[in-house]
Amino acid sequence: MAKYIYSRYSPKNTDHQQQLDALLSAEPEAEQVQDRVRGDIAPMDRHGFRHMFDNLEPGDRVWVWWLTTFGHDFNQVQATVSALLDKGVILKTLSEPLTFIPDSESSRVLLSLLSGYGTVQTRRRLLAAEHSRKAMKQDPKLWQQKFRGRPADREKHQQIAALLLEGHKLQHVADSCEVSISTVKRVKSKLSQFDDEGALRTRHKNTRHKDKKL
Repeated sequence: MAKYIYSRYSPKNTDHQQQLDALLSAEPEAEQVQDRVRGDIAPMDRHGFRHMFDNLEPGDRVWVWWLTTFGHDFNQVQATVSALLDKGVILKTLSEPLTFIPDSESSRVLLSLLSGYGTVQTRRRLLAAEHSRKAMKQDPKLWQQKFRGRPADREKHQQIAALLLEGHKLQHVADSCEVSISTVKRVKSKLSQFDDEGALRTRHKNTRHKDKKL
């Protein structure tokens, strides 16, 4: 039976080494696997995780500090946990002690809870986006004024705004729209005028909280 400790390094997580030391204390003979990627990169697209996953055998054990090691999107977390269980792998978390065991009723319940969290997370994003769209429709002249310029620029800015309202991170939006971070920040600043519900600020706060916990 092989044992692994999987972690994702983030410069924002100042407790990373302390968490890694705790994992090593819990499973001192485990092989360490680490990725240095953004949290929105799916585990299967990470070099370290993918290599570990391809070599896993039934009965192997994988330790992580917490489920957010796999991402901040609960649907992504659920998909990763399910893939590990389908391979017959035991998954253990240390921050909040949980054990996912293949073909276990308790694991099925935990996966159902993750699915529920993912659904709620998606609905919150859609609701926040809808609130902001309604605010835009109430004052379309202001929207056009704020995003005036060449037609190509307006289309690009509206694409950026749509991704921000869906809850995507700044770097992800910049990469998707092929623009600089500063451009995304400018659009976000303009977009905040329509954010009467505080949805953008709430998501930013929640993201920072999760990063800190991770």
